Amino acid sequence: MQNKEVLNTKNTLVNKHLCNFIESKFLREYRDQDGKVITQNKYAKMCGITSSTISKLKLEEGYNIPMSTIYNILRHERYSLEKFFKEFESAKGINIPD
Repeated sequence: MQNKEVLNTKNTLVNKHLCNFIESKFLREYRDQDGKVITQNKYAKMCGITSSTISKLKLEEGYNIPMSTIYNILRHERYSLEKFFKEFESAKGINIPD
């Protein structure tokens, strides 16, 4: 079994890649469900998250993103978890930390 520090380092890397992937896919330009460009604050409200959460997602180093935040963004974007994670694995691989 790996020690806690090694696992924390690997988890940090996975979270960084998840945040960067979400940012590149959904957070470059904010849109409502009709495709109209909106502000970050309005997008956050529509997703049920805070604007500061979006700001953290956009940081290059990412942050420890809760699954509920991913789900809220995907629900707004009308994107299934399955589709999202398949695309994530396709882009980043399945063994990110290794």
